[in-house]
Amino acid sequence: METGDPSQPSKRFPPENYRPSEAGATPLFECILRPLLERNGPLSFSRFMELALYHEEHGYYSDPARHRVGRRGDFATNVSVGPAFGHLLARRLHQIWELHRRPPSLTVLEFGPEDGSLAGDILRGAREISPGFHQVLRYIACEPIHRKRAALAARFGGSSDGTLEIVSSPSGLRFPFGAVIANEVLDALPVRLVRRARDSWFERLVSLDDGALAWTEAPVREGPLLERLQSMPSQLPEGYHTEVCLELTPFFRELSNVFENAIHLFVDYGFERDDYYHPGRNQGTLQTYAHHQAGTNPLDTPGERDITAHVDLTSTVEAARQAGLHFLGCARQESYLTTLAASFLTSLPDSPETLPFIRQFRTLTHPGLFGSRFHVLELTQGAVSPQLAFPCPNQLSDSSP
Repeated sequence: METGDPSQPSKRFPPENYRPSEAGATPLFECILRPLLERNGPLSFSRFMELALYHEEHGYYSDPARHRVGRRGDFATNVSVGPAFGHLLARRLHQIWELHRRPPSLTVLEFGPEDGSLAGDILRGAREISPGFHQVLRYIACEPIHRKRAALAARFGGSSDGTLEIVSSPSGLRFPFGAVIANEVLDALPVRLVRRARDSWFERLVSLDDGALAWTEAPVREGPLLERLQSMPSQLPEGYHTEVCLELTPFFRELSNVFENAIHLFVDYGFERDDYYHPGRNQGTLQTYAHHQAGTNPLDTPGERDITAHVDLTSTVEAARQAGLHFLGCARQESYLTTLAASFLTSLPDSPETLPFIRQFRTLTHPGLFGSRFHVLELTQGAVSPQLAFPCPNQLSDSSP
């Protein structure tokens, strides 16, 4: 989604508790969160975020009829700009197919397919590039929520774009060669919230206070969270707030079991570790989105708004390497797409038919729009062609292939 600048000062985690009201007593709060908190006590924020976003019935992402993306929704994405983004990703997939001597099948596994728009754009782009390439594509959408799987099946059931296979999980999938695509998926992985005080770390938890959602804290004394916090810069100011994603390791571990040989392509917004955990970024990056308005209180109307945090790119590469993947490159979207599209753009005729693509490309690459907000990260797995190179110079420091 399109985000504001989380480095700018703002009042985060306001002291006011979330008060249920006629407008704010959401189904998730009434049916799930309140009974759970009354029964078990405080929740980690990662568990709260998981329920708020992905609960099968009441989570923000669970209803396929909800307008989340685009002008009528809550945020803008590369996909909502138009089909140019998917077309360019199709060109990258075609490059990969060509470099590997046109194998008879190329399996694409997309995480976070939402309404299937990116899948449709990629499949249409593949057909425009090469009908033969389009025929060898096996496109699989991984969608854990049942109602959204049904909506995807209905959308592509009679589509001429191509066949879309739909699975609930990558578990059990195994292919010799393919590609993973994840557009704005890592930013929606649940995170833990922490605060620095008195030279110690405290975890921010979600609790109930007089029937309302409220913040509470507990010292971090052991476990994976403490291990990650020990790698933080030592000189962080009193009251420093940030978030830590512990879901990267299991995510990549599961992902690494799908393909024997593959390229993994991630598009998301984020920072390298030193920038992410800079002393000046003392309120973290966590934000909410509803009706194209950024919010700072994630306890507000749970299940009715998006919750997101920037991606720690350094930790992402580390988690991928631990799972056996290899770093190929990472760069801002403006550099990646400009290099990827260079030869194609010069071949476009000067005609009214090409104007929509040009306008979309400019939005995707303009540094004041999407070009500098997003990064593209590529990872490889197994035996890939030695000729396979990242499309542009790598911009992630302290990372070598």
